Amino acid sequence: MRPIRTDFLLLFLLGALGALVFVPLKAAVYLPGVADMVGGILPRAPYWHGHEMLLGYSQAILGGYLMTRAGPSRIRVFAGLWLLARCSVLVPDLAGLLLSATANIALMILLFIEAGLPFLRAAKRIRSAIPGIVLALLLVAEAIFQAGRLLAMPQLSETALGAVAWLIILMLFLMGGRITAAATSGLLQRKDLPRPAAQGQLESLGLAALVLAGLLDLTPVPPVLAALPALAAAGILLLRLAYWRVWQARDRLEVSALHLGYGLLAAGLVLKALDGVISGGSSLTGLHGAMIGGLGILSVTIMTRSTLQKLRRPITLPAAVKLALVLLAAAAVARSLALYIHPAALISISALLWSLAYALFVWAQLQILHRHSRSHQPT
Repeated sequence: MRPIRTDFLLLFLLGALGALVFVPLKAAVYLPGVADMVGGILPRAPYWHGHEMLLGYSQAILGGYLMTRAGPSRIRVFAGLWLLARCSVLVPDLAGLLLSATANIALMILLFIEAGLPFLRAAKRIRSAIPGIVLALLLVAEAIFQAGRLLAMPQLSETALGAVAWLIILMLFLMGGRITAAATSGLLQRKDLPRPAAQGQLESLGLAALVLAGLLDLTPVPPVLAALPALAAAGILLLRLAYWRVWQARDRLEVSALHLGYGLLAAGLVLKALDGVISGGSSLTGLHGAMIGGLGILSVTIMTRSTLQKLRRPITLPAAVKLALVLLAAAAVARSLALYIHPAALISISALLWSLAYALFVWAQLQILHRHSRSHQPT
């Protein structure tokens, strides 16, 4: 029997630890007194928080999940580059910008080579190639973001981050949807219930709606035009949940958590559309709900399931992860409400809930690894 690899867990832990730190540092600028402690770092790095929570977090999570063929040495190189990219904010002036650009772009190139190219080579139809295409576009968006910083063009960096947000939503819809469909189908089969029908047409319609919503959101068109495809995509997400008969999985959180993340992704798209129409809010501001609820809950659930599967342990979420998911859902609600009421207080509460959730997730992952190590000790 081939030995079980655990090196992928390093990237999951790095991404979670980063998420635990990135959000409180940003939220601290809303607190009197505390803001002065971090104010010396953040103003030198426009859109630092957005970049770290979108690309920084996603680099580690996607690497841990998709770099299945990479050897331990490649994983260590990836982890080293990731840490170097995160620490680049501490290096002042042009040297820090160059270090950030070099490390982050190298990361995305390595991720594309190890994870994106296999999708493109194996694809027999366009839908199968989309994950590889998204990784290629994330590489391009990273390069544009870094160019905006080097050229002192913040609008270019903001547009690049907006594109990243939509690409991540696209990946959550596609790959998160396929993972959710497989998990739901397997659960219903074990319960001797009819398996849900395939949703190829709905998946294609949802992808088209998200691509159109993203393109319109990034161009200077009336917000209502960008809102329509976003609302259509949200409707398709909810329709997929109905076809999966999510109520039949309510007693198995390892599956229903995927449904919750998918549903909060839909809610985030609705809030984004409404925010754009009502207040003309920017792409990055309006997408916080989708990112915290959709990305947070889906990624934590998928990482936990992936860890358990790869370590050949039963797919049952630990109690700490269950509590983390509740905290993430509450963080999403608080951050969404902050668009309209008590922004400073609710942003701080959301950041605290988010950090507690990721602390619990890290602890749960380490406990899973510890039990695995003990069970494989020679007797």
